[in-house]
Amino acid sequence: MKLTPPYLLSLVLAPALLAQGGPMPPPPLLWIVREEVKPGHGSAHDKTEAAWTQALIKGKSTDHYLGMMAMTGPGEAWFLFGYRTFADWEAKQGEMEKNPALKAEVDRISAQDGEHISTARSFLAAHRKDLSYGPDVEIGKMRFMRIRIFRIKQGQIGVFEEAVKVAKSAYEKSQVNLPFAFYEVQAGMGQPTFLSIRPMKSLADMDTLGMSDKAMNDALGEEGRKAMQKASIEAFGFVENQIFAFNPKLSFPPPFVVASDPAFWAPKPPSRGAAKPAN
Repeated sequence: MKLTPPYLLSLVLAPALLAQGGPMPPPPLLWIVREEVKPGHGSAHDKTEAAWTQALIKGKSTDHYLGMMAMTGPGEAWFLFGYRTFADWEAKQGEMEKNPALKAEVDRISAQDGEHISTARSFLAAHRKDLSYGPDVEIGKMRFMRIRIFRIKQGQIGVFEEAVKVAKSAYEKSQVNLPFAFYEVQAGMGQPTFLSIRPMKSLADMDTLGMSDKAMNDALGEEGRKAMQKASIEAFGFVENQIFAFNPKLSFPPPFVVASDPAFWAPKPPSRGAAKPAN
């Protein structure tokens, strides 16, 4: 996979800079783990995930991730891991094998976690900058994420990609200020499958998105709208649309995410307060 200059820059940033917040490009490689949480097990699942995070901190793991819960659809927890390359992914996977104490603790917690989930699966996706729109975002300040999963009919990838580029051009013309990143699934799902990932500071962004539809349609023009409709009929096999809320209890965020909003990502435990004087 070819890394574009912003990604190359991120590889050579000093650790001090990586501990600062600010906009960052989407990771070139995204590994997503999906867990379907049993009804009524949400709080218990949060506790096992928090224990998992503490084990990773104690074991000095560098394999960070962001966790979020589905607000729509099945009661799923999604965990997002970002990597630079497949080699980077392999190195992070091997990190735990070199730390027997951490592996033993994670295995123990994993067994407990299994009591609270029905199913789990994972998939790997590569960033498609040519299909993505808008500037880099400061992910640590985001609170929600809309993810659309596109399953494309065999032999219709070119039609789909062209439709996305037409829509992207319309977004640019209408100046919609809601960036999104496209990813193409490499393994773990039936292919061809694409994901559109749109981070949001607030659910009010969904209102903005709805109000921008007319501006986008105007920018498409009649020919553009016809082309989009034709592409959706020819290329789309299935489209799934879900909204998620980031959850710090499910997360092991990297330093630059924590730096963006420490109060959200690394909240301090509540103070017990001063003891009452005896009567």
